[in-house]
Amino acid sequence: MVSRRFSETGIDGVHTQPTRAFLVLLLVAILGCGSNDDVDSSVNPTTAVTIERPVLFPDPQVVTPTVQLSQSTMLTATDPAPKAKIQVTPEPTVSPLTISPDLCSDDDGPDCTVLRLGDGYLTTQGPASGFLYSCSGPNPDAPGARESEITWIDFAKGTWNFLQKLWLPSGAFNPETGVYSETIVAKERRITLNNLPVDEMIGDWPMTQYPSLTHIDGNPGIPDAVESSFVYEINPLVATSPSCLSLGAIGVTTNGVVLYNAADARGEDAVAREIVDFFGGHPAMSTYHYHFIPPRLDTESLDGGHSGIVGYISDGFPIYGYRGENGREMSNDELDECHGHDHGLLGYHYHATIEYPYTVGCYKGTSVEVPRQSKPPRRP
Repeated sequence: MVSRRFSETGIDGVHTQPTRAFLVLLLVAILGCGSNDDVDSSVNPTTAVTIERPVLFPDPQVVTPTVQLSQSTMLTATDPAPKAKIQVTPEPTVSPLTISPDLCSDDDGPDCTVLRLGDGYLTTQGPASGFLYSCSGPNPDAPGARESEITWIDFAKGTWNFLQKLWLPSGAFNPETGVYSETIVAKERRITLNNLPVDEMIGDWPMTQYPSLTHIDGNPGIPDAVESSFVYEINPLVATSPSCLSLGAIGVTTNGVVLYNAADARGEDAVAREIVDFFGGHPAMSTYHYHFIPPRLDTESLDGGHSGIVGYISDGFPIYGYRGENGREMSNDELDECHGHDHGLLGYHYHATIEYPYTVGCYKGTSVEVPRQSKPPRRP
């Protein structure tokens, strides 16, 4: 601030009438020099102005910030016009690669945020409740997800968070229409399918379009029509002792997609570790399959709220959805070593759960059907 006084005779003179030059200088000091495009002269300078800047083509994975211009400094005759202070405040968002099914939104059933990791629950010794009784042991050299890149598994505690897991979203991928045909002939249930979803709900394969996902799981597969046929007994019998599950298809869903067991080729928890799409499946080469029952398939309710049939296991017994008697969500504690139980008019049957082994722990029946598969000619 200049403290000395100007007059016609010089600095600190006795005359008090200012010159025209001094008036011009004083006016310039009051109005300021130059221009400031960020300041609206019609706005009180003490008011905070919020400016929304639209993005015409936003990336769904990029947060568009809110830009706030703060002008809280008083303008004086001797202070320069203040520069606009820019404060960037990102808005919290949910990743577009996560899902939150209704199954995880209530207090019934297992907690989806701390599900038991199934890596240590594969056995070749014999059936056990909560375990996967496999015909083959782990193969550590098989391809699979990169453990160091997985953020939704707490390996120290042996748990994983369904709501934080990343999934392949839907997109432009549009394969053939799914086929599922079921007929009863004598004492047999004959099922034919082409291994693509009847409801046409499928992810945006190939996953190589999503570098953030292929960095975790390098699966290059692309689902294609694979015709399969199964013949199951209508009235299967419970065996004296359960049998082990093989790799590949262990059953089918009424959505036209085959079921694999809960483990990947390494013998680890496939649902927890591998990237599958929003709709619960992924391809092995071209064979699309599920390792668990997608919750959206559990839509039918029987008397008392019990889930309806969502598929059939290779020993002929049906697998029902997630809800048991009185509509309560099932857990491993309520099921036997093969992930099923016997009650009422339904007889013996399996149940889907949101915890490992998800569908079946072993075969309960006496006879196990091996599917016959054939890949039709590729469309021209």
